[in-house]
Amino acid sequence: MTQLPEGPAPTVRPRTIREFPYSQIPFLAGVAVLLGFVLAGAPEALFETGFQVGLGLLILATLVGMFAPWQRHAHQWLVIVPLLDVAVVAFLRDGVRDTFPAVGMLVVLPVLWLAYGFAWWALGLALVGAVLVSAFPLVQAGRWPTDAVGWGTVLLLPTITAFIAITARVAANGLRAQQRELVAVSGELRTALLEATDRQALFEAVMETVDAGIELYSPQGEVVLSNAAARALAVRTDSATGAYGRDASLVFDVDRTTLVALDDQIAARALRGDLVAGRIYWVGGDDDQSAIMASAGVVERESGYPLGTVVVATDVTPLVEAIAVRDDFLATVSHELRTPLTSIIGYLGLIDADRLGITMEVGVIERNAERLLSVIAHLLSATDGQPPIHRVDADLGRILRSSLDTARPLAQAAGVTISARDDAVVLAQVDPAAIEQVIDNLLTNAIKFSRPRGAVALSVELDGTDAVLRVSDDGIGLSAEDQRQVFDRFFRARNSTDLAIPGMGLGLAIVRAFVTAHQGTVELSSVLGEGTTVTVRVPLSPRR
Repeated sequence: MTQLPEGPAPTVRPRTIREFPYSQIPFLAGVAVLLGFVLAGAPEALFETGFQVGLGLLILATLVGMFAPWQRHAHQWLVIVPLLDVAVVAFLRDGVRDTFPAVGMLVVLPVLWLAYGFAWWALGLALVGAVLVSAFPLVQAGRWPTDAVGWGTVLLLPTITAFIAITARVAANGLRAQQRELVAVSGELRTALLEATDRQALFEAVMETVDAGIELYSPQGEVVLSNAAARALAVRTDSATGAYGRDASLVFDVDRTTLVALDDQIAARALRGDLVAGRIYWVGGDDDQSAIMASAGVVERESGYPLGTVVVATDVTPLVEAIAVRDDFLATVSHELRTPLTSIIGYLGLIDADRLGITMEVGVIERNAERLLSVIAHLLSATDGQPPIHRVDADLGRILRSSLDTARPLAQAAGVTISARDDAVVLAQVDPAAIEQVIDNLLTNAIKFSRPRGAVALSVELDGTDAVLRVSDDGIGLSAEDQRQVFDRFFRARNSTDLAIPGMGLGLAIVRAFVTAHQGTVELSSVLGEGTTVTVRVPLSPRR
């Protein structure tokens, strides 16, 4: 829990000092009213001894309450003042009981003070005081009532006062309980407020520290929050309202030249309910463009009530440029390989293989050179995006058997056994060369990552309107972390590097490119140390 900040405590007056004026002033006012009536209607009562004693005690009680050093003593000592007030009522009543018999009702005020402001024992003193006020004249006269009317006259005031005092005491307990609850709730609210303030400060610090531009839009489309990166991005995009995600004029598509319409910008799309994840834009002027990856999401309460839409834009210019450099490198290497391969194939045609008795050897060289040339051609196409394919009616079972013939020598050399269901006939509209390349890459990987005397299984079958190709091995497998990147170009699994297994990390990337071009999917499941299964699913005919 957040610690409350230290600092000077607020000045609070002691309870006795705060309580005295509110409790004594009403009593003084009541006595002042009585004194006014006495002066107006019975001035002779001023000379009564009891009345004079009562006024003297009132002055004494007031002075004691005002000037006694209560802050040095416990609060309970203040009980002296209301007890003196009870005595004041007794003497005042004795002085004017014939003229103003209702003066006894003044005892209710100090009794209420005793009942409300002190512990239960003070309530007993209050009741004793009320009885004293009623019985004081009888004690002076030495006579006690002899009938019910007499006793009623004596006890009615103490009884009513007792009910009032008890009610006040119960109400006081309830109010104090509520006060304690309020104090506790107030403390909790103060702590919660401090925690919320701390969280807000942390949130604002994080918002202003991160490199990503963050904007929050209200359901009505107004910007309610943006960080420094977002404001800087809005300046670069020449936004009219300072919101880069909605009305920026210097936002371009991936070709870096086509302006993105205002309605197609990410915030406008998100506010329409078209949430976008990982959309690449180019922002800025012609001489200073940056690539940003923008995503949008809805912010909701737990009940589902929408609070707004958040748009996040991350500068990915170094990553995009690195990918471009990688693709350029791949294209350059492929071009450099294709030129000598073309020469090799050309000169192979000049060799009289039959006369030299090397027809089979030259055929193998020529076939593999042509295949390598085809791979390079596909690789060159892949660097520009999705590779082109030429669909024809083909038997996937026949393509599978051709790939098996090519892979068996490699498997035998590695001591790996290949088992295949090669009798299936699966007709589909595919690019045979691309599908053969897919199978070759999967088989090559399975053989390379198998253990000696390992086994590789290959199958192709129909599943509704799809052809399903599956390659399994019981080799070294892949970790969960490596599986997330295994289809990325140039990615090499950690165990393949540790075991010095050759490769460039392009095989599965090419597989995914060809399968995606066929509107298919490829999935990989693997357990480290147990093996890997790759499943390719391709529609039998192009989906419209």
